[in-house]
Amino acid sequence: MKALVYYGPRDLRIEDRPDPPLCPNDVRLAVRACGICGSELHAVLEAQERRKPGIVMGHEFAGEVIETGPQVTACRVGDRVAVQPLTHCGRCELCLAGRPNACPNRTLYGMTWGMPGGYAERAVVTEDRCFPIADGVSYELAILGEPLAVALHALGRGPATPARSVAVIGAGTVGLLTLAALSTLKPERVFSTDKVAWKLDLAAAFGATPLLAGRDDVRAAVRDATQGRGVDWAIEAAGFEETVALALDLTRPAGHLTCIGNAEAHIGLSLHAIVQGERTLMGSYGYTDADFRRGLELVAAGLVPATLLAERRVTLDSAPADLVALATGAWSCIKAVLVP
Repeated sequence: MKALVYYGPRDLRIEDRPDPPLCPNDVRLAVRACGICGSELHAVLEAQERRKPGIVMGHEFAGEVIETGPQVTACRVGDRVAVQPLTHCGRCELCLAGRPNACPNRTLYGMTWGMPGGYAERAVVTEDRCFPIADGVSYELAILGEPLAVALHALGRGPATPARSVAVIGAGTVGLLTLAALSTLKPERVFSTDKVAWKLDLAAAFGATPLLAGRDDVRAAVRDATQGRGVDWAIEAAGFEETVALALDLTRPAGHLTCIGNAEAHIGLSLHAIVQGERTLMGSYGYTDADFRRGLELVAAGLVPATLLAERRVTLDSAPADLVALATGAWSCIKAVLVP
């Protein structure tokens, strides 16, 4: 089969690889669509410890079941499924406590060595990672269930009492889908900030007040709109030191900050702002099966507009050049989709 293989920054190659073997509880998919994640684009530009040379990336994928292992009972040939790429051991303390996304033994299709992802014509996954796609939902729209699950899980890591005011920092895929998910909670006031004006146009369509970093005084605007208090809840969806610092500054004393962004490994924060302001700082990683299922349900319900998907499609043949163009900003879009 044809696959896009990652060998390092700006080194992506199309190769003919053998199909992965099929174990008794596995299904083989013809990959119909695979989202291109920002974390993968970071790897296109900079070496990452999490992605080894020789791996087939792609964890936001959906496809048609074309073969099943002898012990498979939940899937049949012809089924349309989206892949929940996070796996867990099911035995550790965190798994048994209902937090499998934090499992120390977790793996991820398209990132963990030996678990090739969706940047290929075909992929093999265990049947329990396959979730049905509702009738009428395209494969390409279904791949948005994965980043929407990230946003939904982050909302579950929010304050215990409903937040009246929320700021979402970053208007990329996860930031915009966080705004979509927030609409189900109906806060009174939502702000969105980013450095890119056209992304904020999309944020405004979700009902957020757009604030353009570098043009607007974001801190002053939020203070003025909240009578000097700051927001009850800030959600950081970029993952850089400056954006986390901004999120902390926007959060009122005794407020809540949830961090989804995961770009920089080490950042500096004001311990005084956290301790003396008694602010709650919460991390959010991935999602559970329930989050993933809910994400697909909300996609089927029309919560996510197809306009978030780029009109232009990436093919395996065009992928080496297209991924570099996406990573460098030569081609701008919210969510690019690879169609093998």
